[in-house]
Amino acid sequence: MKEDRLRSSLNNIRKVELGQFPTPLHVLDNLTKELNVSGIYIKRDDLSGLGPGGNKVRNLEYIMGEVLQQKCDTVIVSGNLQSNLCTIAACACAKLGLKAVLIHNDDQPQTFTANLLLNRLLGAESIFLGPVSKEERNAHMPQVQEELKAQGKKPFIIENGGCTGFGVLGQMAALVELYQQCREKGYRIKTILTPAGNGSVASGLVFANAILEQPYSIVVVSTEYQKEPLLQYMRKTIAEAEEILRIPFTHNLNDVCTVTDEYFGGGWGRRTPESEAAALSFPRSEGIFIENVYTSKAYVAMRDLINRGKVHDGVCYLHTGGFSSLFAQYV
Repeated sequence: MKEDRLRSSLNNIRKVELGQFPTPLHVLDNLTKELNVSGIYIKRDDLSGLGPGGNKVRNLEYIMGEVLQQKCDTVIVSGNLQSNLCTIAACACAKLGLKAVLIHNDDQPQTFTANLLLNRLLGAESIFLGPVSKEERNAHMPQVQEELKAQGKKPFIIENGGCTGFGVLGQMAALVELYQQCREKGYRIKTILTPAGNGSVASGLVFANAILEQPYSIVVVSTEYQKEPLLQYMRKTIAEAEEILRIPFTHNLNDVCTVTDEYFGGGWGRRTPESEAAALSFPRSEGIFIENVYTSKAYVAMRDLINRGKVHDGVCYLHTGGFSSLFAQYV
C-alpha cells in the first residue's frame, strides 16, 4: 500500500518525539447545522501537546532530529515579536536541554505579553534588532551563529520559519495521520482547507496527498504571500523533501491543489474585517479559539467557499494553532 510505503519512509528519518499525536479530529456540529451541509470537521493541531501547541511541533520533530544528529547545543530561530515558531522552538529546546536564541525584527517592548512572555518564562535568549525587514532579520542569523561559535557553542539555524524539507516531513505525517483517522472513524472528508504562510503545511499535505493518490482536495489559503510567490516556496520545499525521502513528486502543483490569495488582506500579521469577526464568532459557536490574522483567514475562506457552493460536504478545517498570540492581539 502507498500509505505503508509513505509511513515507512517517514519512519526512516530521524526525529524526536515532542508532541502528543494523533491530534483530535471531530465534527463541528453547530457549524454543520448553521451552514446546512453534511459534515464539517476540524483537525485540532492546536492541541499538539508542546507548549501552546500548533502545527510547528510537527515540523520541529524532524528539524530537531537534525539538530541532535549534528550534535548541536544551541538553536537559532527568527520571527516577529509574536512568532509561534519561536515559542514552540524554545519549548522544544527546553525539553531537549538545548539553548534557544530568538531573533526578532522589532524593538524590545516595555511589556512582554503572549508569546514573548512565554519565551521569557522558558529562559530563551531574545535579540531585538529594531524594525528591520524580514530579509535583514534573517541575514543577521549567521552573525549570531559565528558569535556563538566563538563562545565554544555549536549552534544550528532553523531557516525560513521552519519551512524546509525536514519541516515538510512533519506535515506529511499529519496527512497520513488524518487519513488513518478518517478510516477508523468512518469520516468522509473530501476537502481540506489549510492556512499558508511560507507553505510548509501546504507543501507537506499536498506531497503526501499525491503519494496517497489524492484522496482529498486541498485548498491552500495564503496569508503571507500572493499566489505565485507561495507556489514557488512550495515547489522549493517539496523538492527538498523529495531529496530526503527519495520519493519523486511528479505533479504540477496547480493540478493537485487550489491556492487562493483571495482572503490575503494586507498580508502577514494583518487582520481583515472578516478574520477579526471570525475570531469572535467561531469560539462563540464551537468553544474553540482561533487568532485573528492567520488561522481565522482559512476559517473565513471555508465559510465563504461553502456559501458560494465552491466546496460541498465533507470539509475539514485544519486548525494550525496560534492561540497564545491572541493575548497580544487584544491589548
